[in-house]
Amino acid sequence: MKTLIYKLGIILVFFNALLVCAQNAGFAKKDLKSDGFYNKIEETKSGNWKDVLTDYMQASFKGLTSENKSFQFKANIFSLRSKVDSTLLIDYNYTSKREIFYRNFQVQIGLNLDNDYKFKGFNYGFDWAIINKRDTTIASLAREEYESGKYFAKLSSALIFALQKYRNVATSTDYQKIEKLAKASIEKQYYLPIDNLPEDFKKILLEEQDGIEAKKFLDTFQDELGKLKRRPLLTVGFHSNFQKDSKFLDEFDANLVYLQGLKSKKGSKLEIDFRNQFKAKDSITTSVIKRKEFSSQLGLNISIWETKERSIVELKPNFEYKRIVSGIMTDEKNDQFLANADLRIRILKNLWVPLILKYDIKNNNLFGFLNVSFNFDAMKKE
Repeated sequence: MKTLIYKLGIILVFFNALLVCAQNAGFAKKDLKSDGFYNKIEETKSGNWKDVLTDYMQASFKGLTSENKSFQFKANIFSLRSKVDSTLLIDYNYTSKREIFYRNFQVQIGLNLDNDYKFKGFNYGFDWAIINKRDTTIASLAREEYESGKYFAKLSSALIFALQKYRNVATSTDYQKIEKLAKASIEKQYYLPIDNLPEDFKKILLEEQDGIEAKKFLDTFQDELGKLKRRPLLTVGFHSNFQKDSKFLDEFDANLVYLQGLKSKKGSKLEIDFRNQFKAKDSITTSVIKRKEFSSQLGLNISIWETKERSIVELKPNFEYKRIVSGIMTDEKNDQFLANADLRIRILKNLWVPLILKYDIKNNNLFGFLNVSFNFDAMKKE
């Protein structure tokens, strides 16, 4: 136990060092005009979701309690491109069609370790989100294709009239700041959060007759935000391992993952999780025929403890079916049914510790796997 705690301590220190490097490469909140709403939607994503598709970068240790351990680093192409061109992180570049594709395509590279944490090979792969209906900055909810966008024109009108009145009571410096924000909001069609405006200007804005329409915009905005949280994600991926004395693609897997949010009466986050995977690898005992396996998994991810819409503890009960297509071992059965449970605990804002339990129903065997994952923010605090 002391050895495990010691190793976990080393891992936490390592993640903290990575955090400093990644945050220094992030961009300031002032560059994203609707940063509060961007952060809000990112925080409402489950840890289960972020393990499938990272928003920016993710570092993780897999199988800490197993004989085969690995360190993995995932990043979407957008985050790598932003290292070269920081202007990509400004909202109107961030939401361009080309950058949306780059944000939905992530690459992975890592190290495979043995039971003594000694290097034994590399792992690599990619995942592509074919469908990612939740990938939108909240600012876009001001556009006409959304219900909330119907009231945005009224809000723009209210901003113009409120600016005229504000000019008579505000200092020149305060007025110029608000004028710049308002004009940019109208021209680029992103929502300017009213709560972030100075109290004296906000009071003038809401006193305007069209300010009532602005309140309607806020109401529909929240409704659209709720729908956004339940939109689906569909990814396809390919991953492989490369070890000493092995050939290219001696071991690989192809997978498909589908996540779909559900509406809950209590407001807690529910998420259908459906996964399929095909694995192929050479075995010492089956050197001629590759061992091929297919598995299918269906579960429901439940946020059982939340604070301010942010998941703290998540539980995902799920059932899994495995089928050995070829390369079966002696005394091994073709079919395997598993009852699984994934327990994720958020230790820090971006640090998750997932514990995966698998129970073989036919053979009464219980397996456990401990992982640690850290999700890097795209934005840093000032």
